[in-house]
Amino acid sequence: MGSDLSPLDLVVIQIDGLHVGGAGAKQAADGGALTASHVLLATNAYTDDLWPGLKRTMFPLQSLQIATAPLAEDARRSILPEGHVVSDTRRLLLYFRLDGRGHLIVGGRGTAGERIVARHVAYVERAMRRLFPQAAGAAREYVWAGHVAVTVEQLPHLHELALGLMAALGYSGRGVAMATLLGKLAAERLLKGAAADTPFPLTPMRPLPLHALRLPVLAAAMQYYRLRDTLDILLR
Repeated sequence: MGSDLSPLDLVVIQIDGLHVGGAGAKQAADGGALTASHVLLATNAYTDDLWPGLKRTMFPLQSLQIATAPLAEDARRSILPEGHVVSDTRRLLLYFRLDGRGHLIVGGRGTAGERIVARHVAYVERAMRRLFPQAAGAAREYVWAGHVAVTVEQLPHLHELALGLMAALGYSGRGVAMATLLGKLAAERLLKGAAADTPFPLTPMRPLPLHALRLPVLAAAMQYYRLRDTLDILLR
């Protein structure tokens, strides 16, 4: 007995391999196989070896966020009262918003690895209290982290890897807006081919040399940029 999948259905499966042939891209999945005429790889910072070399086109970096306990009503009214979501222009950018329950959420860069490091949490918390002194007395209630994909150019990449196979990744921390747009453009390119009006450039996939050494290099670079951002504040 078969069933139809709505475009709104969410199907979660483990893809173990990807093979491109005349009938489309065949994906080995959970002991079986799926064949599709169009495939978009949108795995961003969590890209693995499914397509050779793709994960070496970007660097995954930790995005760390903290949330205060719900703020008092007077503090809520004075912090981003129009409901804006904001990011700044520093080298290791910060971003912040109020959620619907009044938690002040502030995010910034963490480590180049997996674990959450206490000094990076403290750095984001100090920045929050400096930017929003109204929230200085609020307790920190939550800490969490994920990963963003950063490219050398700090611009997203849109690749046509094979006929009917595309990849979009590398939003460098600005993926909420950019991934939505690039997903639409990639879908149009997959469905219409060269006839699609694609205002974002399609670039060849270029794996970065010495990618295996990224962790110590990125850790040093992030410490350097964090120091530069701190000095900019102190020397104003």
